[in-house]
Amino acid sequence: MSGARRASLIAVCSIAGMLLLASWQGVGVTDLQHFGTPRNSVLDGERAITIPLPAGPPERRSSTVVPQTEGSYSFLFDESGEGPVRYDPCRTIPWVLSPEGMPVGFSPLLQRAVDRVSLATGLTFEYEGTTSEAAEFDRSLIQAQYGDRFAPVVVGFSTATQNPDLEGSVTGVGGSSAVTGAYGDQRFLRAGVIVLDSEDITSLMSSPSGEQLSEAIVMHEWAHVIGLAHVADPSELMNYSNSSLTTWGPGDLQGLAVAGDGPCEDV
Repeated sequence: MSGARRASLIAVCSIAGMLLLASWQGVGVTDLQHFGTPRNSVLDGERAITIPLPAGPPERRSSTVVPQTEGSYSFLFDESGEGPVRYDPCRTIPWVLSPEGMPVGFSPLLQRAVDRVSLATGLTFEYEGTTSEAAEFDRSLIQAQYGDRFAPVVVGFSTATQNPDLEGSVTGVGGSSAVTGAYGDQRFLRAGVIVLDSEDITSLMSSPSGEQLSEAIVMHEWAHVIGLAHVADPSELMNYSNSSLTTWGPGDLQGLAVAGDGPCEDV
C-alpha cells in the first residue's frame, strides 16, 4: 500500500473514530460543525446543564401572521437593539396539564385558549397529555421524565393559600424562562408555566359569562408565556386588571403577531 493511500485510510479511520467517540459522549455532528466552540450551558438550580440542540430543521411550522390592527403591547424580555425574546417558531411548543385541582369541565376551555393563541401568533402548540409535575415557577428546565430537551409548558392549578402569587385579585400567573440557544447569544423562551387559582376559577365558572371570562384568563396567561407583558390600556386583554374583556384587543393582536415572528434557532 502506498504512503498516500495509507495516510488517507488513517485519516478516514480517525474521522470515523471521532464520530463514534462523539456519539458515545453525547456529541453529535452539529457539535462537530462547531468544533472549537463549546455548546452553551445554563445554571439550573445549582447544576450547569448543556443547552439541548433544537429538533428538526429551521423552517417555520406555519405561516407568519401579519398584524391587521395597532394598539398597546409590551414584552417581558426586550433585548436592547435585538428585539423581544420569543419562542422559536420553527419548533412545536409542547405543553402538558397538571390536572390536580382542575375545576370540572375546564379541559376543553384550556384547549380553546391554546387554539386562539396559536391562530393569533402562527406558533404551533402540541398537547402531550397530563403530568404529575406540579405547576410551579421553581422547576427544572430539563427533566428526565420529558427526555433530553427543555421541559414543556406546564399548566396547573393552585390556591392563594398554597401559592402567594395568587393572593388578592390574582386568578392566574404565567411566564417562561429566557435562555440562549445551543450556540451563539440569541435567547429564546423555554419551559413556560401557567398557574391558575382553582378556587377563583370554580367560583367564576358558576357566574354568567363565567366560561368566557375563564377562557380569557387562560388566554392572558398564555400570552405571558409567549412573552407579552401587561399594558395600561383597558381596551386590551393584556391589561393588568382586566375583568370584563373576553377577546383580544387591537394591541394584543399586534403583539401576538410579533411574538410569533421571532427568529428560528439555526445550528
